[in-house]
Amino acid sequence: MTAWLDVDLGAFAANLARVRETVAPARHMLVVKDDAYGHGLEPIVTRAVAEGVEWFGTFDVPTALAVRRAGGAGCRILAWTVYDDADIDRALDASVDLGVGDAFVLDAVIRRARERGLHARVHLKIDTGLHRNGIRPEDWSAAIARVQLGVDAIALVGVWSHIAEASDSEDDAARAVFIAAADEAAASVTPPPLRHLAASAASFARPEFRFDLARIGAFAYGIRPDGGPADELLGIRPVATLCAETVAVDDSRVTVGAGALDGLDSRLAGVLRVGTPGGERTLLSVDATTATVGGWPGARPGDVVTLLGGRAPLTATDAAELLGTIGEQVVLRISPRLPRRYR
Repeated sequence: MTAWLDVDLGAFAANLARVRETVAPARHMLVVKDDAYGHGLEPIVTRAVAEGVEWFGTFDVPTALAVRRAGGAGCRILAWTVYDDADIDRALDASVDLGVGDAFVLDAVIRRARERGLHARVHLKIDTGLHRNGIRPEDWSAAIARVQLGVDAIALVGVWSHIAEASDSEDDAARAVFIAAADEAAASVTPPPLRHLAASAASFARPEFRFDLARIGAFAYGIRPDGGPADELLGIRPVATLCAETVAVDDSRVTVGAGALDGLDSRLAGVLRVGTPGGERTLLSVDATTATVGGWPGARPGDVVTLLGGRAPLTATDAAELLGTIGEQVVLRISPRLPRRYR
């Protein structure tokens, strides 16, 4: 394989420390969806546990089970999407907390826990206006009543939601809805449930959104928001770098062994600056499995070119801004067929 994703676990650990310092006294829930944002779930979870991360957020139950295998019995895991009874059963068996944003799912969790003689831990989601799942405010009291009737089978350990992060005014309105829902839950169950609302950007920029847990994924991997503060201001570093070896050389350009099928967007040709042994050069073209960059004196097959990321001239978010998208999308485009190399 002539291309790979270099993953700097030392940079990841430094980012975790920065996140923890920033959101304290709230705790950090490390989000590891999409194979830990393409960085590789098992090594990321293993290092995170070693660095003291206690909470992990996953999109689905299969990912939560993989986190349990990698992280061991001591970590807390939230799976915020549940599809069926089999999901519920697997989560119960692995002591995974369940995110619930629907009355039907809440009833199913209570039923399965009761039938199996187990106790489910539930984080109830309030829809604060984003309409990405969640119980509507007008239905919230009924959901809390369901929880109270199901105390033999479930414990309400969290209240949570997503926000749009589109404007301060919209987020302030969402926060007000969230606080009202969390307060009602706290008045109805003991102990009061944990509250978590914010992801990376809001957790760093607005302390009042941190509550008890801050669900941070992107910043932990050094992926800053497009158009937002620079990495240096945030105090984070990109963890991953897309690298490729030179496979052919001519007078004016070299060919490297990474292309569009590996996740290198062809629209970056002509605009992306890459790192070479001869200094920065421009990406000239992108084919399916190869790309060309400007040549340098003494170039030879086997030379390593850093295409984008932490050790390259431009980060994933820099590249995203050239494309009119976000850094997460650039990172997640990198093919899972490429090996991940850790240091």
